[in-house]
Amino acid sequence: MSNQPRFAHAFDPITRAYMGAVRLQPSPDGAWHLPERTVDVAPKRSAGECQALRLSDDGKRWDVLADYRNRMLWDTRTAMPVPNRLTLGELLPEGLTLAEPFRLDGTTPQCNAWDDGKAAWVLLPDYSGRPIWNKADGTFAAPVTRGQHLPPSVTDHAPPSNRSAPITYDDATEMWVATAVAEPEDAPPAS
Repeated sequence: MSNQPRFAHAFDPITRAYMGAVRLQPSPDGAWHLPERTVDVAPKRSAGECQALRLSDDGKRWDVLADYRNRMLWDTRTAMPVPNRLTLGELLPEGLTLAEPFRLDGTTPQCNAWDDGKAAWVLLPDYSGRPIWNKADGTFAAPVTRGQHLPPSVTDHAPPSNRSAPITYDDATEMWVATAVAEPEDAPPAS
C-alpha cells in the first residue's frame, strides 16, 4: 500500500459547483472508496475571478462558468445596490455592475454616473436638490438638472436673510455685498 495521499473532488449536490479537494482514507481492506458527492476527476485548471468550476453532466470534467453569486451588485442608472439573485453560470445582466460607486458625503454637489465607454463610475455635478440664487440680486434661480454645472449667473451660496439694501454676489470674494442705490437725478438734495 502506497503512503501517497489520495484525493477526491467534492461538488455541491444542487449546483454541482466545485467545493474542493477531499483527502481520502483507505478502508480496512485497502480499497479507496469515494465519499458521496465526490469524483476522482481533478480540475485541469482553476477558476478565475467571478468564475467557478462545475462538474459536467456526465461527471467526467469540470467546466468553467461565470459566478457572480455572493457579490455586491450596483444599478448603473441609480448607483444603488440591488439584491443579488444570480445563480451559478448566469451572466451579469445589462445595467448592473460589480464596481462600487464613489462614496459621497452629501456635502458636495456631486452624483455618481455610469460611463459606458469607460465601464466605470464618474462624478458629475448635482445641484438638482440644492437651492440656488441669482448672483445679480439674491433671488431664487431656476433649478439646475442633474449633471449640469452651475451657470455663471447663479450660486449655491445663500444670501444673507436679514438685508436692508439690494445685494449682489461678488465672485472675487465669494461673498454677497450690498449694492449702492442710485439716487434719481431729479431728487432734491439731502439737507
